[in-house]
Amino acid sequence: MFSELRDKFCKDLERVSINLEKSCWDFYTNSTPENMKKYEEVQEEYSKLFRNEEFYEKFKAVDKNSLSKHEQKQLKDLLKEFDEELNTGEELKALRQKENEIAGKFNSYVPQIDGKEVTKTEIFKILQTETNPEKRQKAYDAKIKGGDLIADDMVEFVRMRNRFAQNKGYKNYFEYKLKEDYDVDFDFLDKLIDETYSESNNKINEILSRKQNELKEFFGINSLENYHYGLLLDTNPEKGVNKILEAQDVVSISKNIYKNMGYDIEELETEGKITLDLFPRKGKNTHGFCFGVETGKDSRILANLTNNVTSLDTLNHELGHCVYDLGISLSLTYLDKRASSPAVTEAIAMMMGDIIKTENVLAGIIPAELLEKFKATHIEDEAGFVAKSLLIIDFERQFYANPEQNPKELWNNLTYKYLNRKTEADNEWATIPHYLSHPAYYQNYFRANLMKVQIYNFLKSKLGNITENPESSKYMDENIFKFGASVEEYDLIKQLTGKEFSADDFISSLN
Repeated sequence: MFSELRDKFCKDLERVSINLEKSCWDFYTNSTPENMKKYEEVQEEYSKLFRNEEFYEKFKAVDKNSLSKHEQKQLKDLLKEFDEELNTGEELKALRQKENEIAGKFNSYVPQIDGKEVTKTEIFKILQTETNPEKRQKAYDAKIKGGDLIADDMVEFVRMRNRFAQNKGYKNYFEYKLKEDYDVDFDFLDKLIDETYSESNNKINEILSRKQNELKEFFGINSLENYHYGLLLDTNPEKGVNKILEAQDVVSISKNIYKNMGYDIEELETEGKITLDLFPRKGKNTHGFCFGVETGKDSRILANLTNNVTSLDTLNHELGHCVYDLGISLSLTYLDKRASSPAVTEAIAMMMGDIIKTENVLAGIIPAELLEKFKATHIEDEAGFVAKSLLIIDFERQFYANPEQNPKELWNNLTYKYLNRKTEADNEWATIPHYLSHPAYYQNYFRANLMKVQIYNFLKSKLGNITENPESSKYMDENIFKFGASVEEYDLIKQLTGKEFSADDFISSLN
């Protein structure tokens, strides 16, 4: 019986997977050589599970025609991992070592401005608030030096990954990961991208051009450089909101938002179900992640917060991943104790990040007139996010298709296509963390951005403002989260909303 064989194997798989997430957490929160070594040791232990030829032969002998569609997918996924380890295990190990080497180098980079060490959070703040072009350029250059540090390594890593994928019968690693890890059909993704781009491009260009003209007028120049972007002008309500949030505690605000939906984050912390590591320090990864260590029992957030809009969005986003992980039914088989898909969990997280503009969670903190202006910028956010997503996805797709081309020029050309920017080429592309740690993952954000609108519109029709209804948590747990991966992504969207997944709700939201 497949189910008995699967469950027997998954006893060890679950134990090692939990240890793997814990060691990854340790490495990302404190990137010491010792933690990297421990992480690599557990990665090797995980790999050994899939080098068990006895289990492999037993799984190969299973008659897939006797299984349900979902069990067939589970079997396929297991056989893929066995095949990778038994037939290309040394190549996989080399890839993991190269990734960890680059991650260690990037995570350990400490930016400097005029010889003074600064955090990436401080750089972000400078680019949001500093009006002196020379100071802006220094901050931007300090950021890009992190990309310069690993750019050559990343090019070689893309070549290594491609060789691995080509041995598996794929054109390149991007197409390999897209299909094998995310089960995304390349043609379906292309069609979805084309449809969304064609239907939204005029609106996006209108928004981007207006914002660029405002920057040109402010700086008194005819053309913009990379370091000019990111400044919050006085006309941007986010600047006023940030000024107010500086004197607030975004962690408390976020926890209160979730409490009003029925999720008591502080209680979950006390129970040890949620762990928060939220502020920057040396040797810690500079981005934001949720680590689902043990489904339903242990979810952790790494972030680098300050008291501003971006940090509040980030924490709301990552807590969205947490409540999803903790809401998955413990009665499911181990292979189903995860989100329906990466895109669905990102859709929930992004929906939660948006909540500061789609609902009234900042009422009483931000004056009413400023808050309404701030919320009205949500459409600009959506347009900007889609444009940046298309840039990131297209760059990765084209770079894996031809890693011999100049990545600086490719990034620059695509930045012009999608963001209407023509500036000096640099290694900004190498600062995108997903290219290293989650190849071909960004398309999940793109699809999630479409999913979240469809999901949110439905939830609001049922619950009203979800942050004003304490039953929201129960409804989402019962109708989305508890199913885990036992219901596949597009089936879940239709089961929840009554409609097939499409870009329709998103496109309508821009108008």
